[in-house]
Amino acid sequence: MTSDLAVPGSRVPPGSERADRAKRVALVAVIALAIVGAAWLVGERQGFGSIGQGGINANLVPAVGDPAPELLTFTPDGSLVRLSDLRGQPVWLNFWGSWCPPCRAEMPELQAAYETLQPRGLVMLGVSMGEEPGVAVEYANRVGATFPILADPEYLSSLFSEDQYPDIRELVETYQINNFPTHIFIDRDGIVRAVVLQPMDYATALHYGELILGSPAP
Repeated sequence: MTSDLAVPGSRVPPGSERADRAKRVALVAVIALAIVGAAWLVGERQGFGSIGQGGINANLVPAVGDPAPELLTFTPDGSLVRLSDLRGQPVWLNFWGSWCPPCRAEMPELQAAYETLQPRGLVMLGVSMGEEPGVAVEYANRVGATFPILADPEYLSSLFSEDQYPDIRELVETYQINNFPTHIFIDRDGIVRAVVLQPMDYATALHYGELILGSPAP
């Protein structure tokens, strides 16, 4: 792979300090491209068709075809929510944050898809990450999002001790999401059927929702 890094309208005199600097910039660019290519390859081998905005977490989310790990979090009113309690229902997990521009941009599309899919039995959970639960709820209310908003599981560590929940640390660290938004679609048997690491429009969200519902809209 070659890359033309020359700036239009400029020439770097050979043998000068500027030439040396240009070579260093070119080397950094080549290394960066190699890293991105390797990350894409890892994502493809893990069964993920896309790399989302803001980071790459192909090694940190469950693989398509695997059972979804347990998720333990809580609602704004303090009620605990376990993913395993929803077995038998198709579940769409949306890891997002009100501080995340791509997450905010896709919110109307997700809400529209939720309004179509929820009456047919799909459960959507918006897990807000990296912010106080109240902040996420306030934002969701402001933009008209009606799907349940859940807290960052990391907050559980400050609310419960290991005496109360011996597996609390393991559960908190199960979903180490560092790419936002991340969408995980889980079927009625608790199997991950799709992982989307980028924002979605209405049609894309509807497609994956119907995948775990098992049938398209009538």
